Amino acid sequence: MLSDVSSWLVWILPLISSLFVPLIAHFSEKARNYFVLIISLITAILAFSLVPALFGVEEAITASADWMPSAGITAGVFIDPLSVLFAVLVAFFGLIIAIYSQSYMKEEEGLTRYYFLLLLFIGSMIGLVVSDNFLQMFIFWEMVGLCSYSLISFWYHRPESIRAGAKVFLMTRIGDVSLLAAIGLIYAYLGSFSFRYAIDNISTIPVEILTAIAFLTLGGAIAKSAQLPLHTWLYSAMEAPTSVSALLHAATMVKAGIYLIARLILILGPLAFALPMWLPAVAWIGVLTAFLGATLALYTPDIKGVLAYSTISQLGFMMASLGTVSLHSSLGWFASLFHMMSHAFFEGLGFLLAGGIIHALGTRDMRLMGGLKKAMPITFALSIIMILTTSGLPPFAAFFSKGMIITSLTETGNLLQVVLIYITTALTFMYSLRFMKLVFMGEESEHLKKLHPHEAPKLMLYPAAILAGLCVAWGFVGPWLIGFMHVNAEVSLLGSFFSLETPIFFAILVPAGLIIYLTYYKQSGVMMRFRSSSNPLMSVLKHGYFFDDVYERITGRGITTLSSGVRRANEVVMDNVVVPARGIVSFAGRVRNLDASYSGNLPQAIANAVIKVAHGVKKYLDVLADDLLSIIAHRTMQGASRMKNVPSSSLQHYIAAALLGFILILLLIILTVGI
Repeated sequence: MLSDVSSWLVWILPLISSLFVPLIAHFSEKARNYFVLIISLITAILAFSLVPALFGVEEAITASADWMPSAGITAGVFIDPLSVLFAVLVAFFGLIIAIYSQSYMKEEEGLTRYYFLLLLFIGSMIGLVVSDNFLQMFIFWEMVGLCSYSLISFWYHRPESIRAGAKVFLMTRIGDVSLLAAIGLIYAYLGSFSFRYAIDNISTIPVEILTAIAFLTLGGAIAKSAQLPLHTWLYSAMEAPTSVSALLHAATMVKAGIYLIARLILILGPLAFALPMWLPAVAWIGVLTAFLGATLALYTPDIKGVLAYSTISQLGFMMASLGTVSLHSSLGWFASLFHMMSHAFFEGLGFLLAGGIIHALGTRDMRLMGGLKKAMPITFALSIIMILTTSGLPPFAAFFSKGMIITSLTETGNLLQVVLIYITTALTFMYSLRFMKLVFMGEESEHLKKLHPHEAPKLMLYPAAILAGLCVAWGFVGPWLIGFMHVNAEVSLLGSFFSLETPIFFAILVPAGLIIYLTYYKQSGVMMRFRSSSNPLMSVLKHGYFFDDVYERITGRGITTLSSGVRRANEVVMDNVVVPARGIVSFAGRVRNLDASYSGNLPQAIANAVIKVAHGVKKYLDVLADDLLSIIAHRTMQGASRMKNVPSSSLQHYIAAALLGFILILLLIILTVGI
């Protein structure tokens, strides 16, 4: 079958092809560019070829090959509607960005490195979503993170780009450690990384251990998909080229966390509803992230910042919807994925248009814009479609997908969540109108009069026009998609217009629009006083709710403590050589004692360390989250005791596999730096 070949080639082809980019560039830059376009096109065709293979098929299509036979570990593909949906999205956007980059990145240096990382990312991201086991998925998860870091730091001569890349790398590593811990527990209890084996045997894992696994997995999704409290990296990632922002940080990579939770729900099956507090936690994290992101998008003057915070908010919508899944309805699961595609189209469109605007004006500050509708009429027209879709107005795609999300939240009966999501919807309309006013409406700013801006090149407008068309068409795909995804829920396009949520939605848009009108058109005195710097709320928004301030203070204290420790150690060494010598002997003795005491109980030691971390959190932050950390740590310790029953050879194979992935990442770093 064609799908058997396509399911392998769709990720192997771009991965291998990325290695040829430097070689081809050595002979011809033009040939390099055409090569990237051709590989992106073939990858997209391969991804779309997987769709027909799933019609009328209830079970996932799997294929595997020996990887580490002695440990029973294979490399393989797991082709089901979820993986194919994501593979099509990644491959399609990879092609769109490859075309867009031919113009947007035309004058940049280091394009060989850029295109190498672009193909590497496409292959890694598709490999992540079609992997048939947790270990293979995690290796691709790390490779995607590496590509993100490298592309964010593409302009490495800019200090802010280097800082942004480092911030993204470090913050997302928190989630990676959490996910790796979850995978370790799964392997400890099942003795396999396979998705299919996990689906068949997940019920053998005790509920308390499954709860720990679910929350640890959620930690990985929170970091990767920029959810509270690890959301701040996404705004920093806007230091990347806008084409990168569109591909990684709007359309694809940030959706990896959504994929992870959606996949875990399928693996857990009915057990997902038996895990205490997990699905409600997913929903609350999503709702609060959506609200927070929308408020920050309403404040920032950065054109890419609006789109970044909008992405955070829309990812919150998706996460909230996943948390509404129940035994009786899968509407929330489907609504999340439906909106995931809608968001990719309208947010990707927004970034492509923003790239053209920044390209013409040389600034990201919307306060230096205004009146652009005359100079950039096509961009203005496409922006109207983007704004209407973002706001969720009919008949555009987000009207249907957001309506399903609101319906799924309403069905849970949690009134506070419903109220917050409606408020967030109103805020979305507000920051969309504000974006339109500051960028396109009114008179040209003095900055624009000096520049004489012009329309973006056609090669940048064509991909944007395609996305604009999909913003209109995608909403009508819902009934077909629900059959393709095998979801037990009813979707009616006509019913969406007459549902109870629709009149409420339109009712809240009226005051939202009035507020923007009074603030930015009439410049009402009341609204001007509200927006003044003396308002404490404005100070809170200016500092992004102080998340980064807290993180920087914690990090600063850690660095200061480390620096002081190094200084004291240096003074001791310089003043007295005997003391450090004795210290080394003492340390060696302690290591020997530790080895004797813990050689068979390393997992318990790790769990105890986690417990100490939980107590530390309670001491310094005094928040309720420490209780949850303590519970997870205790559960992890109980699970760790089971790890002693796993044959040592299996553990060695697991460690070897992890080391293999680490070595692969090191090789990729070396190759990247060397280009």
